[in-house]
Amino acid sequence: MADRESQVVNFFETTLAGLLASGATSTTLTTAPTTDGITAINASVSSPYYLVIDPDNNANREVVLVTSSASSTLSAITRDLEGRHAIDPDHQSGTVVRMAVLAEHFSDVHDRIDADETTNATHRTDGTKHFLLVDEDDMASNSATVAASQQSVKAYVDAQTSGGVSLGLVLALS
Repeated sequence: MADRESQVVNFFETTLAGLLASGATSTTLTTAPTTDGITAINASVSSPYYLVIDPDNNANREVVLVTSSASSTLSAITRDLEGRHAIDPDHQSGTVVRMAVLAEHFSDVHDRIDADETTNATHRTDGTKHFLLVDEDDMASNSATVAASQQSVKAYVDAQTSGGVSLGLVLALS
């Protein structure tokens, strides 16, 4: 998602008041988002803000950015901020809409960490997995993509400095 200052509220849920067709950039909700999650006069959330359409459906879930709205009418939305769909999906009237992007964000982060761990973890011969971290006291792999553990760095430095190399400090007083 783009870097943008957005309105964040604890939770808001409503439904679409009509069809949100593929390619559409405006829609109407059955209830307007509010700053406190309770419908109140003059308490609507100011743009920009994010909404998640059909949040519980992995196939059709869509995060949209609302840049212009008046009450429950969203007059300018940017669709599919996550890049999940080649073509914007149709969302039928009554589809759930939530303003709980932080929860969705954390869910996505966890999904990506799990996927990255599966594809990028280093599998050692002893059967253990090290997620982008290697424990090699001699730095033998010389990897440019996997970090060494703190213990490995210390052991390597200790081995280098104990082999007869001395470090000295010369202080000149004038």
